[in-house]
Amino acid sequence: MKLLVLLILVFNISTPAFAESKCEGLECLLCEELTNEEHYKEGIMKAMRFIAPGKDSWLFRSDFDLSNEFGIPRSFLEDYNRLITTFNDQGTEVVFVVQPTRGLMNPSKVRADLAYGFNFDLAKNNLSLFLDQLRTGGAHVPDSIALLDRTNKPEYFFRRDHHWTPTGSKETAKLVADYIKQLSVYSDLSNKQYVTEESTVLPKDGTMNRALRLICGNNFGSQYSQGYQTVPVSSDEDALFGDVEDPEVVLVGTSNTADRDDDYKNYNFNGFLKEFLEVDILNYALPGAGQDGALLQYLLSDEYDSSNPPKILVWELPASYKLDDEKIYRQLIPAINGACENTDVILERSHSLGPMKKADRVEVLSNTGKLRKSFTNRDSFLQLDFSNKKLKDFYVITYYDNGERDKVWFRRAGIVDGGRYLLELSNEDRFDSAKLMSVFIEPSEEFIESTDLTVQLCQ
Repeated sequence: MKLLVLLILVFNISTPAFAESKCEGLECLLCEELTNEEHYKEGIMKAMRFIAPGKDSWLFRSDFDLSNEFGIPRSFLEDYNRLITTFNDQGTEVVFVVQPTRGLMNPSKVRADLAYGFNFDLAKNNLSLFLDQLRTGGAHVPDSIALLDRTNKPEYFFRRDHHWTPTGSKETAKLVADYIKQLSVYSDLSNKQYVTEESTVLPKDGTMNRALRLICGNNFGSQYSQGYQTVPVSSDEDALFGDVEDPEVVLVGTSNTADRDDDYKNYNFNGFLKEFLEVDILNYALPGAGQDGALLQYLLSDEYDSSNPPKILVWELPASYKLDDEKIYRQLIPAINGACENTDVILERSHSLGPMKKADRVEVLSNTGKLRKSFTNRDSFLQLDFSNKKLKDFYVITYYDNGERDKVWFRRAGIVDGGRYLLELSNEDRFDSAKLMSVFIEPSEEFIESTDLTVQLCQ
């Protein structure tokens, strides 16, 4: 009872109807345990907090779908601006595809007694401010606010899943394509024709539906939606299956935009965008890679060439992401510039490391003694290359001659490749006059296998 009172105070909601009165119809599939914090502490359930039943068998997540708050925190705006400037300096225009939340797209399905403080007007205004932030930093941003005004159209989102339907994917692709066609860079792109056709019907059980089943032992069943596939308008078999050469447009993003082996999980955004833009696109979007994992995967791949970068980078970003992790910028910016291959190498060391236990620590770079190098920390970064690409969970600790240290935790998503890690030296004021002395790595999960490691400090 104390927990329910706490939730009422925090989220300004009344006690859920399913917890205080006799149920009717589909209401009987729900249970008061949906508001129990204990169910949302582990694994995927962290992203499901709290399951909020809506009207007409809709399910929402209070923390994501019913949020009113969007945007890059003020403390990260300077880094965001640096990121977009770095892309532009390399010759790449960044186009953000910001996906509105399920609450904003379907406010009529939100129950007043389970709204968790959701306010449509406030959320819409804050989303608009977020788009303005992205534009002010130098990116191109189609007006996804316009999607909120759709009426009498098929559902944009699945009712019990956080992904958009193929219809929502198509509408967004059309909005983005129309916007890109107005950019001056569009006339420089190579033309290619595509056609979209119906394919597999998608049965969608839904992430929220599975959470409901886990908590209450019940679910609403699957929802079905027509799937699509897009192919080149060509009789040349090589054109159908050949690789993209020197891609001019690259797409990165989440599972909404990824091309997946399972046809039942494809929403064809990449295909729709190809058809509407009439250009080829290299799709690097990844499911389960967070807000920047797919972009990092692309920039560290052999398909990214900093001397011949794509003309346009399309970055799909759900509105709930805030670009509020300093590692985003400290990794991506040196990667855009081509890492150590395109800079001066100040220090370099190679090691053969055996298995390491959690919290073991080993020095991998030293700048002391007679061979000490004098340099400024500004614009310097570390590059760590592991031969064992399965090592994805460790700390990098840098020590400075003024007694300060910087400890950064790398924990790369399983779907994103390991091997290379980049890290700008910190630009915090406490390191301004300091010189780097040494670099350590410390496993946050046991290194079971051996690895070769090369560490470079570049500027």
